Amino acid sequence: SQKQFSFLFESRETLLNQINEMIFVENVHDREEIERLIRVYNEQMPGNNEISITMFIEITDDKALIRELPKLAGIENHVFITYDNRMIRGIPEEGRSTEVLESTVQYLKFRFSREEIQNFKGAKHVFIGIEHKGYNESVKLSEELLSELKIEFKG
Repeated sequence: SQKQFSFLFESRETLLNQINEMIFVENVHDREEIERLIRVYNEQMPGNNEISITMFIEITDDKALIRELPKLAGIENHVFITYDNRMIRGIPEEGRSTEVLESTVQYLKFRFSREEIQNFKGAKHVFIGIEHKGYNESVKLSEELLSELKIEFKG
């Protein structure tokens, strides 16, 4: 069966939208719960030298999910951004990486050195990909997304 992945590149704006959506959908009125949500989503806020993503494993059929998820164990450790013969590996959210993949949502950060940021800002072709025994694919970032990411870098 075909595995599908999607990546949401996070920013202050996307994270605020997610917090507001959670408050609305869950009908949250408790101040402590709202503060907890802010703390949780704040972990995903990219730093000045980072790109932060949420990776979704989009297997919608329950039987396929039960069958495929074990084959994808550790996949969160095999996500990368590549450009100009450079590869930046994603760093999974601490405590989410287990021997058995338990979640179809994974949070990762890509940390760049100053030199890598400068090279990234000049790159024309940037790819995000997965290189794992259960799945191997990369996709080119759109020009629109790439220019937004370049603006996001403060470094």
